[in-house]
Amino acid sequence: MKLRKWAGILTAACCLVSGCQSAKTDPPKSEDPVKPAAVAEKVKPRRDLQAVKQAIRQGEPCSLYFADLESGTVFTRAPRKMPSASMIKVFILAKAYAAMEQGTLRRDEVFTISRDNVVGGSGYLQGMAYGTRVSLSKVLHAMITASDNTATNIMIDRLGMKAINDYMQTNGYKDSLLQRKMMDYDAIAAGRDNYTSVTDVGRLFERLGHGTCVNPEMDREMLEIYKEQEDRDILPANLPSGTVVAHKTGEVNDVRHDGGIVYTPDGAYVLCIFSERYCPYRTMAAISEDVYSAYRESGKSQPLAVVPKGEIK
Repeated sequence: MKLRKWAGILTAACCLVSGCQSAKTDPPKSEDPVKPAAVAEKVKPRRDLQAVKQAIRQGEPCSLYFADLESGTVFTRAPRKMPSASMIKVFILAKAYAAMEQGTLRRDEVFTISRDNVVGGSGYLQGMAYGTRVSLSKVLHAMITASDNTATNIMIDRLGMKAINDYMQTNGYKDSLLQRKMMDYDAIAAGRDNYTSVTDVGRLFERLGHGTCVNPEMDREMLEIYKEQEDRDILPANLPSGTVVAHKTGEVNDVRHDGGIVYTPDGAYVLCIFSERYCPYRTMAAISEDVYSAYRESGKSQPLAVVPKGEIK
């Protein structure tokens, strides 16, 4: 009995000692944790686009539209509605992608080259044998990169002229109107031409640049097509080798147009240059070069600022 009593006493003593040790080793709870120090945040230099504005103002005799994709700043010179030439094709491409998103145009559709849809002018589909089947992807690619007139007429037939016009008006392209197919000179003689403006084309490319034309994925896909444009006589002509330009050109009779996105090491901008008076390529290319140089310099106009970001809570 005595042995059991002493064993109980010893056990109780051990528990007491153990409890005291646990209490001593528990870490103290901090009611005021240390806050991280304020950090510095680098801020991009603010662009001074006055030189760009001046280059646009001096861009005679052309109609011009400039938009900085970073700040949204827009400058124009003599924007007006004029015959579109092949620039109307940018709206047909956008409508086609909108129709794909809505499910009314399938990516796996194919078209047959025939006597009914082949026309002359630019492009290579006209050289294919009648009965040749061409994928939607190839038709859209040819319509932009080679400005293929047969491809364009195929898409006008498939989408419908009214549907293309409804798309343009619904999306705010108020100066744009499709009234004839490509190479239809009888329609032109009868007063039914196609029209657009630097403003409408410029806004479309702004939306493509921001991913808000159809959706970000499809807009990127369209821009990849525009980057493969074969006609490089205006926007890219005088720019540094390797400069990426996603653009579309148009030319018929006295009309010469070019418009799209120019990508620089400092950012990207939209530039559209239109002319109705058979303006020389070299004049239009020089305007593009002046805008590019002014834009590159604009990113160097203000020093890089470092400002406190504040405490993180």
